[in-house]
Amino acid sequence: MIAEEQKYSEVRDFLDKEIVRLDALIKECRANIKVQGEDFNRDNPNGGMYSKMELTEIHYEMEKQMIYAEEAARDIQFYGKLRLAPYFAKVVFKPDGAGKEKTVYIGLRTLQDPDTFEMFVCDWRAPIASLFYDDFEDKAYFDAPRGRMYCDLLLKRQFKFGNGKLLYYVDSDLKIDDDILRDVLSSSSGEHLKVIVNSIQREQNKVIRYSDGENLLVCGPAGSGKTSVGFHRLAYLLYRNRTELASAEILMFSNNDIFSSYVADIIPELGEMPLNYASFYSIFAAEIPTIPTGDYYSLADDIINGNKDRLKSASFKMSEEFLNYLDVAAESVEPEFSDVKVYDKVIISKEKLYERFMEDTENSQKSRGERLAVYTQGVIDEFFVENRKELYVIADEDTAIDEDTSKILKRLRREVKGNAVEMIRNATVFDPVKIYFKVLKEFADENNFPELLYSAESLKKGFVEFEDALGIVYVKTVLGSGAVLTGVKHILIDEAQDLSFIQHRIIKRMFPRAKFTLLADTNQAIIPELNITDSEKLSEIYSAKTLRLNKSYRSTKQINSFALRLLDENDRYEIFEREGEEVKCRKGDFDGLCELTQQEGNNSKTLAIITKTSDDARKVYKNLKKHIEGLRLCDNKSCEMGNAPVVIPLSLTKGLEFDSVIVVDKNGSFTKEESKKFLYLASTRALHKLNIYSI
Repeated sequence: MIAEEQKYSEVRDFLDKEIVRLDALIKECRANIKVQGEDFNRDNPNGGMYSKMELTEIHYEMEKQMIYAEEAARDIQFYGKLRLAPYFAKVVFKPDGAGKEKTVYIGLRTLQDPDTFEMFVCDWRAPIASLFYDDFEDKAYFDAPRGRMYCDLLLKRQFKFGNGKLLYYVDSDLKIDDDILRDVLSSSSGEHLKVIVNSIQREQNKVIRYSDGENLLVCGPAGSGKTSVGFHRLAYLLYRNRTELASAEILMFSNNDIFSSYVADIIPELGEMPLNYASFYSIFAAEIPTIPTGDYYSLADDIINGNKDRLKSASFKMSEEFLNYLDVAAESVEPEFSDVKVYDKVIISKEKLYERFMEDTENSQKSRGERLAVYTQGVIDEFFVENRKELYVIADEDTAIDEDTSKILKRLRREVKGNAVEMIRNATVFDPVKIYFKVLKEFADENNFPELLYSAESLKKGFVEFEDALGIVYVKTVLGSGAVLTGVKHILIDEAQDLSFIQHRIIKRMFPRAKFTLLADTNQAIIPELNITDSEKLSEIYSAKTLRLNKSYRSTKQINSFALRLLDENDRYEIFEREGEEVKCRKGDFDGLCELTQQEGNNSKTLAIITKTSDDARKVYKNLKKHIEGLRLCDNKSCEMGNAPVVIPLSLTKGLEFDSVIVVDKNGSFTKEESKKFLYLASTRALHKLNIYSI
């Protein structure tokens, strides 16, 4: 223990020196910026004394100093946290062919003396760190830049720090010690997702370090760490592809702003710059800015409340079958051109424009229109050159004595070209809203499917339901007028099973250069009829390699066992056994629910009261808010996660976890046979305690 305490002291001293060095660097950068500004004002009192090149150089130098200072400030903040726990593991090994043992400490970031190059701590993402995470059946190895390096693994050691002190360490030659893992899992949940670098399991490590260049689909049950693993994988990719990938080029699709807030800190906690976050709703809302649109949660609530017509309509509109029909119909929309004329002479006929447009099958509708406009302008220029004398005579007859006929012809050519471009644009830039609803009505009439028009009535009120908004955005992508975002290089999609086929197709079209990491559990699909519950189909859409996590770590043995009984036999998974209290099933009124909430709130850092629908959540909140201090209601617009109890509908709980959960079973809304997967989803939000309360 003394030797390890000395090591900790040594690393902490190094961090203290680095913080002092970086603080001096910040002061130096700020001083340089001040001097540059004073020199500029002195030498250039009235402005205009410097050339553009000189001004650019001055601006570049000042901006560089500002970036240095900002980076140093971030490092100081990060090193301040590292002082409390600079590393979490240690491996001792003897490389093949070497006579001397080597010791490597593993932490969140590489700590190396810039002068002596002495390595104090190795980054958890470095190849050599896999000696800690992997379990080796035969000889240990790690994949170094020079190739696979074999070695004798002599020791794995895990450390536990607290309040700036080394509390204890545990040695294991085989795997990450279960006692350490139980200690990590037994802690309370908080406002944000946790970093798990000190407890990554072998199957999780395989996912994180997967780097064969393919898209990756990660399937696993609730509590298997999919979301944490997904973010740690992004941090690994940023480390491995430092010159090719930046945080700003990564996009994370979340279900809602609540979840985005919950996971926002994990990448900065791992020492990287923040990512970009977006919900799918924000994307299609931006694509139809002039019409208010519904969201997925309103649709889910409507269906959960028993609207069978909307379920039938929405499930078909989101299906692959309808998408293929929409594809063909949108591609088949034909433009109506007009003849391009001057002095009643046809320069290019509408038939020729149509023929030219239809021959250009390699591009989108929008691109075809733009190419046709360029072609038409060229034809107009040629016509005016080849028929100049005849046009001059016609123009001269209408020209006043004091007017220049040549100028008249030039102006006329500009007008003809401008009018032609406008005519082609109007003919080829189609209205996706009109096209979608026209196709929808035709399909409904042809197939005697009146339910498809269930939500179409909302358009008359200036509103588009979620399922129709998806179709409109998809039509835009087919026509080539939808957004194409080439600056995004990697996308993480959490709860990928909650997106429908059409949503995945839209994402693929919008982000043509992106690689994908998808996280899914088909047992957690809120509305299976709308979502993709077949992992093979999900893999096929993205041509993705599938890796599976088969063990759940989140909940106690008692909660996991309860949840497993709600699944079919072939959906069962392994559980990490951590003892806890038995699941309690109770029955009562709102007074009893209030008493239970107070009791659980006093004993748990985070508490969620989960209802099946938003309406139920509002009713529960209304009955409890006067008696429960700080009680909050979550809806699809806003919700702050914190330590006070929260009432939240099931659809907004995806990806979240709480110390204690109370599932409010109103009139059998969770306990009926057809609702058992809803109960599975609600139950697996609980870390330590679960109550099923029937009203």
